[in-house]
Amino acid sequence: MLLIGARLVGRSQVTRVHTVVTSRDGIEDAAIFEGLSPADLKLAISGASVREAPEGTFLFNQGEPAGEVFLLECGRVRLNEITADGVELLIRFVRPGDVYGDRGAIAGAEYGASAVSETQVRTYAWTTEVITALLNEVPQFARNLFAITARYLQDSRERYRLLATASAEHRIRWALANLARGIGSRKGNATIITGRSVQRDIANLAGTTVYTVNRVLSGYERRGLLTKERGRIVLFGEPK
Repeated sequence: MLLIGARLVGRSQVTRVHTVVTSRDGIEDAAIFEGLSPADLKLAISGASVREAPEGTFLFNQGEPAGEVFLLECGRVRLNEITADGVELLIRFVRPGDVYGDRGAIAGAEYGASAVSETQVRTYAWTTEVITALLNEVPQFARNLFAITARYLQDSRERYRLLATASAEHRIRWALANLARGIGSRKGNATIITGRSVQRDIANLAGTTVYTVNRVLSGYERRGLLTKERGRIVLFGEPK
């Protein structure tokens, strides 16, 4: 069991859903299924187990054997990495339709980050054995997974490039746009970003302090680009 805030939360609280999944309800736009024939889609989905977990559940931990690949159907999952210095870094938020834990496709690999549910979640899971068989039997599925992992690698390289070369404000603008695309919800012409500590998440992604984030966001607020309050930012346009 693991302590999160004032609650003990462990993977024993993850519920296996004993339901045969035969449709793509909730994951219609999942990139992992792009271009699959109905037969290949049925084969891929039939190989997955379906899990439900409450908020605050660790779905896997950094450094443990990567035995499964996951696809989020609903909810939000947070991926964190602990550095060699013991600093916790936010890698990204997983949104519905996203693959995570993709190291589970490699036999003998370990997870490079920890995944914790930010909300109630429902997720598909393929074991390494099953995902390996699918990669061999369904070439389009293999191409999709390769493209997804390549995109994650490119995103990581872009982040490290920004951390090394860009100003704090530029990095904050990038982190704000990143969160808006990843976990923002549209309402008319506005994008609403919510979370328990949005400013801290921006600071984490941008490699700066919460003080600097609040200073920059206050400047954007004065220009009418956004409004902010605790746990919520409403973005009216990308900061310039």
